[in-house]
Amino acid sequence: MESSAYILISIVIVVIFFLLRSPKIRGKIGEAAVAGSLEGLPKDEYKVLNDVTIPTANGSSQIDHIVVSIYGIFVIETKNYNGWIYGGENSEYWTQNIYGNRQKFYNPILQNAGHVRALRRVLKEYEPLPILPIVAFSGKADLKVKVDEACVVYWGQIRKVINQFDERRLKWSQVNEIYDAIVAARLEPGRDTNKKHRQDAYAAREQKYETVVSGRCPRCGGKLVPRSGQYGEFYGCSNYPKCRFTYPY
Repeated sequence: MESSAYILISIVIVVIFFLLRSPKIRGKIGEAAVAGSLEGLPKDEYKVLNDVTIPTANGSSQIDHIVVSIYGIFVIETKNYNGWIYGGENSEYWTQNIYGNRQKFYNPILQNAGHVRALRRVLKEYEPLPILPIVAFSGKADLKVKVDEACVVYWGQIRKVINQFDERRLKWSQVNEIYDAIVAARLEPGRDTNKKHRQDAYAAREQKYETVVSGRCPRCGGKLVPRSGQYGEFYGCSNYPKCRFTYPY
């Protein structure tokens, strides 16, 4: 009996270990941690929405957190990564380096910019709107990214960043209207919505890849040309500096 219980406990531990290594599970843990932190914002100045999927012209956009406040709207993308994180503000991809094991992932600044565009389409009748994007990483990450204007911080710094904005930009009545508009536009949470979003995202990546393979820039249609930089060789758009698209060589 004791042997069976030991085996069962061992199996549970192994399952939990592998689940925690799953990027999807780690992402959800990160979102939950940030959502808990945002709940500490004053309720008479801020309204928080978590895990919001809204329709776009080509599918959908999944936004981790939206904070609607009298000081503006904050759109937050969270990343639960560890290791060294390298990248530039306009690079198409960033790199995660864990003891020499390198993995590329889509630039979260560009990812969040897409979220902001999608949100502006939903709220077009309220424009112009002060929307402020924030990208936040787990404290387990060692950020070595180069940014000029974008806000890239750690989870624990999010509220400090938000609190730096103290100029009233919206009336409380507008905050409630905008919040209600987002709620009305958001797609029903659930497995079907998540599945459709993943399918749309995959189709968008495939379309971008096909454009790159054809030698064209997926942002502006310019020609991709070989270049070299601090981190090695890459393809860059011929319309640089107007277009700063890059792709790994």
